[in-house]
Amino acid sequence: MTVTLKQWPSPLSLYAKAAGSSRRKPGKDIEIPQLQVRVEGVRADAALLKAYNEVCGFPDSETLPITYPQVMAFSLPMYLMAQPQFPLPMLGIVHVRNSIRQTRPLRADETYDVDVRMGESRRVRAGLEFDILTEYSLAGEVLYTSSMTAIYRIAGPKGGAKPKPEAPAPLFTEYRSFDVPADIGRRYAAAGKDYNPIHLTAVSAKLFGFKRAIAHGMWSLARCAALLQEAGAPDPTELLVQFKQPLFLPGKVTMKFHRGTGGFDFALIARNADKTHLSGSLR
Repeated sequence: MTVTLKQWPSPLSLYAKAAGSSRRKPGKDIEIPQLQVRVEGVRADAALLKAYNEVCGFPDSETLPITYPQVMAFSLPMYLMAQPQFPLPMLGIVHVRNSIRQTRPLRADETYDVDVRMGESRRVRAGLEFDILTEYSLAGEVLYTSSMTAIYRIAGPKGGAKPKPEAPAPLFTEYRSFDVPADIGRRYAAAGKDYNPIHLTAVSAKLFGFKRAIAHGMWSLARCAALLQEAGAPDPTELLVQFKQPLFLPGKVTMKFHRGTGGFDFALIARNADKTHLSGSLR
């Protein structure tokens, strides 16, 4: 059954529910319910889009950056996880992968219907992974699909199957270095409405076990996409990413990338340490 809302849910009220979900005690056999929510007739807010472009480094345009539709619909996955049928505490969930595909760039002046639903779930060595699917459609045609994979960490049995080895890293040939300021989490939260306290201040992040605030993963991804656009990437149809290690604020990073025949492979690494924050491809 699909719940249809008249407008985006309030992110701040959802964070209050997220805090309350800490009382959830999932058992051994966890099932993710097939929840779905829909909002019809939505359009990008011009002021928020401008703020998003500024904080991520995108130029102003008549079309939305490929990362923005998922960010614009950010409150809908939270809405689903806030439902009483959802079995996991929300603050223990980590975003680990994302795949975004669009048939064409979405125009900022168009009006869309947005559907978000729970996808497949599976047990992996580190816990329970599950997918959240977001679709933007216009006149019944799906133009944009995002699959966000999250994990809830659960201690598994000793001696379980080892994860598959990663494919060899591509040979990167170009570099873009930049500094990440300490306030980027607060600036991005104002544009993207993601007020998770682990991103805002060192004090609030320490309450959740982090030594300092960490950058939003979707900001790091968007910054890489903006830099690739500056480097000559055409309007993308596909963006894939794996989030690996947190980027503590402030930070110094380098995006390495390689131009292939079908697009760009890239990785965001710490400038003075052997640490990869994310890796992906833009096609």
